[in-house]
Amino acid sequence: MLPPFRRRGIASAMMDLAEQYEGTRSRIAGIGVGLYADYGPAHLMYLRRGYRPDGRGVTYRGETVPPGGAVRVDDDLALMMTKRLT
Repeated sequence: MLPPFRRRGIASAMMDLAEQYEGTRSRIAGIGVGLYADYGPAHLMYLRRGYRPDGRGVTYRGETVPPGGAVRVDDDLALMMTKRLT
């Protein structure tokens, strides 16, 4: 959304803090990421940070989309990813 501000480490710094906080509560961190092209840089960042799809498929407004289900491709469509924290 704001290409001039990408690749400056801002999101990584925010993720470091979020994971640090999450690590005090759980050994696994989770995140949902949108599924259209604008989210491509976020997908790559999460993969670089060790996040992987959680194996439950995509969700729409927090509900798993069943096979053959029809949903809108908007900000509510997400792939859920998790990472084991050390």
